[in-house]
Amino acid sequence: MGKVCGKGMGINMLQNKEKNFVSCVVYLHNESDSVQNFLGQVCRVMQEHFEKYEVVCVNDGCTDNTIEQVRAFSAESRQNPVVSLVNLSYYQGVECAMNAGCDLAVGDFLFEFDSCRLDYEPSLIMEVYHRALQGYDVVAAAPRHGVSFTSRLFYAVYNWGSRYQAKIRQERFRVVSRRAVNRVNQMNTYVPYRKAMYMNSGLKTDTIVYDNLKEAAGRSRNREERGSRSTLAADTIIIFTNVLEKLSMTVSAVLLGALVIMFVYLIWSIFSKVRPVEGWLSIMMLMAFGFFMMSIMLTLVLKYLSVLLNMGFKKQRYVIEGVEKLTQ
Repeated sequence: MGKVCGKGMGINMLQNKEKNFVSCVVYLHNESDSVQNFLGQVCRVMQEHFEKYEVVCVNDGCTDNTIEQVRAFSAESRQNPVVSLVNLSYYQGVECAMNAGCDLAVGDFLFEFDSCRLDYEPSLIMEVYHRALQGYDVVAAAPRHGVSFTSRLFYAVYNWGSRYQAKIRQERFRVVSRRAVNRVNQMNTYVPYRKAMYMNSGLKTDTIVYDNLKEAAGRSRNREERGSRSTLAADTIIIFTNVLEKLSMTVSAVLLGALVIMFVYLIWSIFSKVRPVEGWLSIMMLMAFGFFMMSIMLTLVLKYLSVLLNMGFKKQRYVIEGVEKLTQ
């Protein structure tokens, strides 16, 4: 009798699980200290709430024993998760790596984990998923605290110069519907910055802000990572915003104001007893007019380049060494 009840309870638990097939895409670059705990927490949540799921780990040129840790987790885990390992040929940065993982993932919904930093309760994963089921194609989990000054500066500049109303902020992970993935892929073959592409896709998005767990600490980035993220920030500002155009127009306005002030001063000096140094005023007006025209030309050039960038990005550029199926 006990066996029958146990079997019935197992069937009932299976029926209560989500029917959607989900993919967890995890970015890995020297995460040996946290990767096993992170994968264990994520797979436990997936096992409890979904009938079928997969984990796609992207090895972005790890130089420590992160990959050995992933292989050990896959071999020893009682949850028997379906784990794939995408090995990039060399370090290519988080965006290219995540694009490679998302291209391989086949789920109805994709969980994109940009790092193994677990400064939130695992229950937040399902909270974000359930929010997506309410009609949102992209739902992100964003930390309330612990955002570095450079990150805050980047997001402030981006949101100030963004052509769209949607604002972005630092995120730990997000869930993306298959419709959103297909929409972004249709927009362009090259996805330079996923968050911006999702926000500009025209689909409904939302962000859940959570309070960070104090015990979670972030991994320090090496010089290569910092350089890659700095380049990504510059490319994102150029492609997705009109910051350079705004700055150029601001300079033009300042120079125009200086030109007007000098012209007014010239008129005033004609009718007053004060006489400026001979030739000074004309030279200054000529210089101000010249710089003003240069700034106008720079604005037009930047606008032209912006149009060219919006017409088409570069092709996809990640390079894969191989794909491993770790599930026994």
